[in-house]
Amino acid sequence: MPRYVRRLLLAGFAVFGVCCTLSAEVVQMTESVPNHRVFEAVVTNDRDYDNKFTDTELLVQYQAPSGRIVEFRGFFDGHGDGTGDARSGNVWKMRFMPDEVGTWRFVYRWTDGTPGGRGSFESVADGAGPGIIKAYRKNPRWFAYNGTDPVWLKSYYETGHGSLGQDFDWIVENVYQPLVDHGYNHLQVNWLMSLCCFEQYYLDGPEPETLDLALYKEGKPSSTMNLDVWHRKERHLGWLNDYDVGVHMFLGFEGAKNEGPRWDKLSYEEKDFYVRYSVARMGAHANIAGWNFVWEVPGDRVDYELGFTRLVMQYDVFDHLRTYEDEFPRYNHFDLPEYTFAAVENHEIAAPTKDMERYHIWRDAWTHHMACLLGYRGKPVYMSEGNALWRRFWQELTEATQDDLRRSAWACVTAGASFNWNGHAGEYELYAGGPTGLPFNKENEYTKSERAVQIVADVMTGEVEFYRMRPNDFLLVGHQPLRVYALAEEGRQYLVFAPDGEPFSLRMKAGDYGRVRWVDTVTGKRIDAAPVRSGGVDDPVAFTAPDGDTDWVLVVRSKAD
Repeated sequence: MPRYVRRLLLAGFAVFGVCCTLSAEVVQMTESVPNHRVFEAVVTNDRDYDNKFTDTELLVQYQAPSGRIVEFRGFFDGHGDGTGDARSGNVWKMRFMPDEVGTWRFVYRWTDGTPGGRGSFESVADGAGPGIIKAYRKNPRWFAYNGTDPVWLKSYYETGHGSLGQDFDWIVENVYQPLVDHGYNHLQVNWLMSLCCFEQYYLDGPEPETLDLALYKEGKPSSTMNLDVWHRKERHLGWLNDYDVGVHMFLGFEGAKNEGPRWDKLSYEEKDFYVRYSVARMGAHANIAGWNFVWEVPGDRVDYELGFTRLVMQYDVFDHLRTYEDEFPRYNHFDLPEYTFAAVENHEIAAPTKDMERYHIWRDAWTHHMACLLGYRGKPVYMSEGNALWRRFWQELTEATQDDLRRSAWACVTAGASFNWNGHAGEYELYAGGPTGLPFNKENEYTKSERAVQIVADVMTGEVEFYRMRPNDFLLVGHQPLRVYALAEEGRQYLVFAPDGEPFSLRMKAGDYGRVRWVDTVTGKRIDAAPVRSGGVDDPVAFTAPDGDTDWVLVVRSKAD
């Protein structure tokens, strides 16, 4: 169980005004939960039901210290330990994420009239989490905790679908802890809605305890939920939540794309249950970032991704991010209000069909840059699949090099977007260590790319205030198109990526710029240049990198900074 979850056992007979022979019982909590962490309470219900997932529902009303009321729900959890099924077990749980410090009160009831009860708990500032990742309100190109505190996403694609079946402590030690130690605060994962691909586990780890990892049997989530799988993935999600690592569910809720249980085999009632139950179990985790239907869908289908997202909106009182993944960002639907960020791939950028582009230009940095620009509809863009950014799968198919990877990372950020990458190889030959494993050991040549991604993070968080900047390629002149890219907060700060030190000129607002710094994107070496004075945007300032032997980033800051 996550270290920040606080549990309270509540008597199942506690009641308020249900019957004159029973008296109300108020259960007070003496323990506390840090703000933006997970509160959990357990209640038992010994009534006999044909289907305990659906024959009654646990509804909870929470009152914040400010008096604000939040309606949420609990869920049936068998015997509470990963065992049980639709007919066995008597444990229901309620989970909640407090977002105010102070005393929270709650009242719970059962929809079939079984007596409910009430309680309270303290939310404290000590150990508080940063909150939910959302669009930054002041500049929605970027992400921010709670929409107000900007966060740079250093994101990795962790692909161990079947690792849920392996020893959890081994996964923490060999997978999650190294990622955290190297500054990753966001992961794209395949196991969060576990429906397929269970042979993809870490072969240098312990043998899986089980490969029975499908959440439910096709067409029947309301009667066949595999509670052991829920407990396994909640250990992973909870640990990452404790370390403030956001999680994007790449494979999402639709199993059909990967030979798992199909969404279109669900009745509307089953879809509604599936989403409602999932939100009740996971929604209190701040690190859901965010809800996703599946990879590569059109975005506007009411019976599929759009209808799914509307169900999420109905039940997620915490308002986590919502998206679908679009491989054709030229024709996206991210303007729809159901979606709160864009997840894009760099497909169909130049040609009318992707087969004309496959393996030819998908490795090129400019396709990543254009996909991110095209995906923007007033909401943050996250490149969920960049073909040059993945050693796994795409590197072999496109023959992308580590130079392509590094340049594509810069192409994304200069388009005002976030991205994930990976430096491990293999679909069904997955290792945590060694030359094809995670890029954190001397045997793995992709430690070079890990260093390059860290340089991106260092520049974006240390050299500029990224969250104030926007893509501004139109400020560039005298360069080759689609090779040099610019971000700017005009008149205050500018950032330009120049591969091979390509010369360029920059249209800057009139003024004195006291910091002019070149950064080698391969080594991280900084070279300061003389301050410059701009006469205005009609008088571009010419810049020449220190040499043409590497790729450079130029940072220019106003003298007033």
